Amino acid sequence: MVFEALAGAAWKLARVPTGRGNPAAILCFFLAVLVLLLQLAEPLPVASAGTHSLFYEFIINPKPLPGQQECKIQGQLDQKIFLSYDYVGAKAISMGVLGGKLNSTKSWNYQLETLQDVATEFKQQVWDIKLEDCASTDPHFFMARMTCLQKADGNIVGFWDFGCNGKVFLHFHSNNKTWEDLLTGSRCMKKLKNVELSELLYRTSLYDCGSWLKEYLEPSEENLQTTESSWKTLSFK
Repeated sequence: MVFEALAGAAWKLARVPTGRGNPAAILCFFLAVLVLLLQLAEPLPVASAGTHSLFYEFIINPKPLPGQQECKIQGQLDQKIFLSYDYVGAKAISMGVLGGKLNSTKSWNYQLETLQDVATEFKQQVWDIKLEDCASTDPHFFMARMTCLQKADGNIVGFWDFGCNGKVFLHFHSNNKTWEDLLTGSRCMKKLKNVELSELLYRTSLYDCGSWLKEYLEPSEENLQTTESSWKTLSFK
C-alpha cells in the first residue's frame, strides 16, 4: 500500500508543468524515475549454483523536458551495479569497486559502443510505438532489459523484456528468437516484433553480452589494459 501510494504520487508530480531549469520539475522527474526503477527492481530468476548473470536496463524518455535525461542505461553483474551510462553525453560512470575493475577490461569500450548503438535503435523503434496506448499516465518511459546468464556448464542463455512505466509487456527468448506476450494490452508494442530487431536482440544478448560476461568473470593480466580514470567520455558518429 505504501509503495502504491508513493508510485501514484510520483507520477502525479511528474506531470507538474515545468519551466526551463525549474528545480522542482527536475526533482519530480527524478522521483518518477526512482519509482520506475523500484518497480523494475525485480530479482533475476533464482539461479542454480555456478550460474552468473549480466544485466542491462535501458530507460528512454521520448519527450524529455529541460533537465531530464533522454536515455539512461544501467549495468549489473550478478545483481551488483557496475555501470551508469548517459546516452546523450556518451558518458559512462563506473560504479563501485566492481565497476573500477571492469572498466579496465578489453571489452569495456566495445560494450559502451554497443549499448549506444542499441539505444539508438530503440529510440527509432519508440517513434513507431504509441506509448500512450501502453499506459495512461504521463510521462511515458520506454523500458528494455537485456539479460544473459552463464550456466554452470558454460552455456549462455539470453532474453529481453520490454515495457512502459513499470509494466513489462513483452519477453523475447533469444535462444530461439521467439516473442511472448506477458500482459493484456501488449499490442501497443507489437511493432517491436520485426525480423531486424529480433536479429539485433539475438546477437547482442547471446554473443555480445555472453562474451562480456565470460570476460568479466575471468579477470586476468591478459584482458586488462591501463586506464587513467573510471569516467570515460566517448565520441560516436
